Amino acid sequence: MRACIKQAQKIICLFFLLWATGGASSWALTSASIVICAETGTVHHEHNADVNIPPASLTKMMTLYLTFKALKEGRLKPNQELPVSKHAASQPPTKLGLKAGTNITVRQAILGCVTKSANDAAVTIAEALGRGSEAYFANLMTQQARKLRLTATIFKNASGLPNKQQWTTARDMAILSQALYDHFPEYSKVFKEQKFVYKGKVHPNHNHLLGKVQGLDGIKTGFTNASGFNLAASMVRDNYRIIAVVLGGENRFARDKKMVQLLETTYANLKDKQQCINKKGYESIDDLIFALGPSEKHSDSLKPKKGKLHKAIYLPNSGNSLKPLEPNYETVDDILKCIEEKQSLQTTPPKIAAVKKATQKKAASKKASLKKAAHKKTTSKKPVQKKQKSKKSTPKKNMKKKPTGKRKSRAA
Repeated sequence: MRACIKQAQKIICLFFLLWATGGASSWALTSASIVICAETGTVHHEHNADVNIPPASLTKMMTLYLTFKALKEGRLKPNQELPVSKHAASQPPTKLGLKAGTNITVRQAILGCVTKSANDAAVTIAEALGRGSEAYFANLMTQQARKLRLTATIFKNASGLPNKQQWTTARDMAILSQALYDHFPEYSKVFKEQKFVYKGKVHPNHNHLLGKVQGLDGIKTGFTNASGFNLAASMVRDNYRIIAVVLGGENRFARDKKMVQLLETTYANLKDKQQCINKKGYESIDDLIFALGPSEKHSDSLKPKKGKLHKAIYLPNSGNSLKPLEPNYETVDDILKCIEEKQSLQTTPPKIAAVKKATQKKAASKKASLKKAAHKKTTSKKPVQKKQKSKKSTPKKNMKKKPTGKRKSRAA
């Protein structure tokens, strides 16, 4: 009986753990994405941009927005020490491991949220600005969301830990990202920090695209079972600031790959590089840039025609030569469609591809051998025809002589 009770207790604990972390049945089924220009707000791409999805740790973007606002208004100081409560210290990972009764500076708490996505640091800030209550601070977060015209977003905590009433959309997160850079340019630089050292321990930034994508300077990652893998990113190139949001990624790699595609294709579209060709399935960022169009050093070699520069693509295995083409892609979605089509061609298994190649080679060799045999046959027939003519010519003469001979005999 006792064994049955213990087993039942284990099952209940396991069920509670699954529920607390989002639940196996609540895995994100919907992915969403959007790309906007930070300066103009122009939407360059959107997919399920208004579908409600849990924000996960992208919630901390609003926590940081209110923190930056308090710094700007003088209600907080960068080196001001904040007390860590038992509630803050008891937050589940990821976290810095803050101890109740200790202090952490505002700057350290900000860096902890940005790099480590530390839940204990986020709650410490929330209690400092929310009269000691994270719930009160969450209400302030939702109020600020409405002021920024985040129409679908509801916040219930400062960290983004699972809560069935906490929702956002890709569009709302893009607007919030834009506001962070527009309203707090002096503080938003913190998003490009690649690591944070706290008490001798190095905490690398969860945004693995930092330092890998040219011009990428933020912003925030997030994950729960219910949300999937989320990422809000910002990239600056040639005075263009592009903001992109991906929600509901299947895994970190798929999310990051999608983000790179969105950023690079949007930049290519803005720079009027509208042709793309898939080289090797985009194994790296350089491969994707290579596929989207010619580099600046090659573009000067193309001569203008009728006042417009020819579009071009690289020809593989030809010494980086360029082939002029007419423009076929006018939007980011056109380029993304091209990429998806080219990548679908790469899904053929290697064995099938090898068999196809072998059969094609066999057919080509068979065709060549048939041509060769036909050529030999035609050349060998010519002398035979001459001999036949010579043989046929002699009987004709004999045939003519025989009747003349017979006629003479008869005449005699």
